Amino acid sequence: MKSHISLALECRDARIPFTSHNPNLDRIIAGNERIIIYTKCDYTTDTPNLQNTLRKIYGDNIIFWDKLRPSTTDKLLKMIKSAAVAHDSIVGLRAIVVGVPNVGKSSVLNALRFRGIPGKTAKVARTGGQAGVTRKIGTNVRILDPEGKSKGVGLNGAFLVDTPGVFPPYVRDGEAMLKFALVQGIKDGLIPTEILVDYLLYRMNLFKPTLYSRYCEPTNDVHEFLTAVAWKDGLIKLKGVPDLQSAASRILHLWRHGKMGKFVLDDVSDEGSERHQQSIDNPPLSLNQAKKQKKQAIAQEKAGA
Repeated sequence: MKSHISLALECRDARIPFTSHNPNLDRIIAGNERIIIYTKCDYTTDTPNLQNTLRKIYGDNIIFWDKLRPSTTDKLLKMIKSAAVAHDSIVGLRAIVVGVPNVGKSSVLNALRFRGIPGKTAKVARTGGQAGVTRKIGTNVRILDPEGKSKGVGLNGAFLVDTPGVFPPYVRDGEAMLKFALVQGIKDGLIPTEILVDYLLYRMNLFKPTLYSRYCEPTNDVHEFLTAVAWKDGLIKLKGVPDLQSAASRILHLWRHGKMGKFVLDDVSDEGSERHQQSIDNPPLSLNQAKKQKKQAIAQEKAGA
């Protein structure tokens, strides 16, 4: 299939622009032209600083996509059209959309179809607010109609293929996994909601402690915070016991829908950018790789004894 692909659209979550970069995809799509799409921009507010940082790294071949702003879809279509014209294939440009789970690949495809082919309003890719909605490689979906060389364009249309999310083979640290869980890059329930809210509370305190002022004064105590949420929102079990589990789920729902602050979880400072690049250049060992190296070292010691 890769031999038929000329363009790769790699989606990354703007809330975790570094964490949602899967280095394995770099190897998979190597040799193809690539456009990096930062999705979920409607859930961030630090856009200028974020854009400046990422353009320093990747240049202009990136786009910040907001599902609520059709102009960002039109800009992406223009970039794809330029690639299609340069490709100039008689069968049209073949592109693939890739990324980690639940990063918005299917939403991007649907938006491109809707804006690129007038009159096509039905969804062509299933979407959902959780990881694992797309489970197999889709079929070619036309996102640009042919224009023909008679119009001086040389465009024979463009097709896009949706793919399942590809999770990194290893995650560098526990905080990165918490970030994936917060943006639903892994299935809900794998990490307890109270632990996620504890981390989210830490991030809210760094960003703007007044985000949760309707519930309580600034605090570092997640139990105190969730108890206040339960009482304020009427999440009470029998005998007047605060339902902390429901309170945690409520807070996660609010943040995931942009109602408990819109901020980037990754460090996008120059230092954070440098650390990210170092982690790409010198990736940590997976557990299996570490075990394999240990076995090899033991075998070498025995051989030299």
